[in-house]
Amino acid sequence: MTPYARALVAVALLVSLCSACVGLPDSGEVQVGDDRPASAQDSGFPYDPRPPQKGEEPDEIVGHFLDAMLANPTTTAVAKQFLSSSARDSWHPDRQLITYDDILTPSGNDEVSVTLLGAHHLDARGVWRGELPERQRTLDFGMTIEDGEWRIDDPPDAMVVSDAFFDARYRQVFLYFLDPTAKVVVPEPVFVPTGGQLSAVLMRALLRGPGPDLRGVTRSYIPDDLTLDLTAPVSANGLAEVSLRGDAAPLDPESVQLMAVQVVWTLRQDPSVRRVRLTINDTPISVSGTSSDLDVAMGEQYNPVGPGAGRDLFALRDGRLVSQTGSGVVNQTGPFGTEAAGLEAIAVDLSGTRVAGVTSDGGSIRLAPVSGERERATTVFSGGTDLLKPSWDVSGRLWVVDRNSGNAEVSYVARGRRHPVRVPGVTGENITRAIVSRDGTRLVAVLREPRQDRVVLSRLAVDGSRARGTRARVIHGDAEERTRINDIGWYSPTEVVLVRSLSDDLSQVTTFSVDGSRAVSSANVPVELVRDDIVSLVSSPVPETPTWAIAASGEVHELNAELDGTFPAEGLVSLTYAG
Repeated sequence: MTPYARALVAVALLVSLCSACVGLPDSGEVQVGDDRPASAQDSGFPYDPRPPQKGEEPDEIVGHFLDAMLANPTTTAVAKQFLSSSARDSWHPDRQLITYDDILTPSGNDEVSVTLLGAHHLDARGVWRGELPERQRTLDFGMTIEDGEWRIDDPPDAMVVSDAFFDARYRQVFLYFLDPTAKVVVPEPVFVPTGGQLSAVLMRALLRGPGPDLRGVTRSYIPDDLTLDLTAPVSANGLAEVSLRGDAAPLDPESVQLMAVQVVWTLRQDPSVRRVRLTINDTPISVSGTSSDLDVAMGEQYNPVGPGAGRDLFALRDGRLVSQTGSGVVNQTGPFGTEAAGLEAIAVDLSGTRVAGVTSDGGSIRLAPVSGERERATTVFSGGTDLLKPSWDVSGRLWVVDRNSGNAEVSYVARGRRHPVRVPGVTGENITRAIVSRDGTRLVAVLREPRQDRVVLSRLAVDGSRARGTRARVIHGDAEERTRINDIGWYSPTEVVLVRSLSDDLSQVTTFSVDGSRAVSSANVPVELVRDDIVSLVSSPVPETPTWAIAASGEVHELNAELDGTFPAEGLVSLTYAG
């Protein structure tokens, strides 16, 4: 690490001991928040960076400019003093946030270059975008002389901060939008500054909407061009007053309901908020059958885990479908429960009423009711080569991935019809595992490459019978590390649990955020070593549901001992929760 980098990291570590009140940037300058009275400001060690000094050389100006972005409380006031008068007006640090693990000493004269190591970036909405492209890791600063002193005339439109500063000053939160069918809320992870009034930070972020890259994937029912009037103060009894202003046409009752659901699901992350009073241009917004104050527990029917919030296990025993509730195993009365159907993997829909089974040859999927003595099974997918275990979503779609000899094909089945879906980065690739979120908007797959496996994510958009997937991007995996991933599963609506082999008799289970960032928010996250050859996982996004790890020998390992789950009974195979 260079001496200059060590100095910046030292500053960042000092800042990490502090926190201060900030608001989500809505303009070119990051402002010190004023949402709380001075007496309520967070304590800690402030950092007031040094302004430009007379006679500083270009590389020193750039180095101290980067240092000024580590100010605590967060502000760009000092950083702007290193810019030329014209650059101060044209610089837009709110357009991107860049983080780095290390930094090389600035060099140059008329143009100063700085190379960032271990750099990642976030967009203007606070969405984690992963590694900064290699060609963008060297930042160039055009320099000029103004009043006899060097100043930066062409700065990058970004806040550039160390990992230590970012970890200390930003937190991951979730903005809630609706899936295209408006059946469930879809959590979108973003990062916002810590400190300040959380309810106001959340609302300002929510009002930005889902962004153009999620068009057709999610939608917001909050009218465009609304802004938060000052803050969203929370009273001592937990009432958050959200006052919105802007041009908004009259809303129909359904849109009012869905807008209220978005607001309360987002604001319930603030532990001080118990109720929400929502107004638009001073007009109270109320949901039919409720008072004008919205309880943050409302809208539970839109839960992203869907209606199948049960914790029952389903499995095959002697080739027949059974379920386990607690320690009891129940033989199901549907077609797959009364006789062996030659299935190797099963998936139960979110209502717990239908089961899809992959046939033992890996080429077909048969569908049948879970119960019902006179019911029949039907074939809903045929002609496959190596079908992975399918996934159900809240709309009753059955998502299917055929490995197809390393040339994967994605499709879904709805109302007995098969619909192919092109997913760039998944279609045509060597895929070993794939899962679809219950809200039907995320496809997560394990991509097998010659040296390692990596996990990729695509966002799914379904419009009637047409569907598409965004280009898959890597959300987990180090290109330099040799690793094989044996299985993945949903641990929460925004977290994936993964198991990989470290050796023939040692496996590692870990959990990571679906946006690919370092953040993991759930409690009881299973991150541990298991001294066995774990080949599959049994997990669910439903809170407080035990996660099980299955070894090649069939032995079951419990990963959440604190949840006191009942071990699956002996003789059960193809274990699964609903979904």
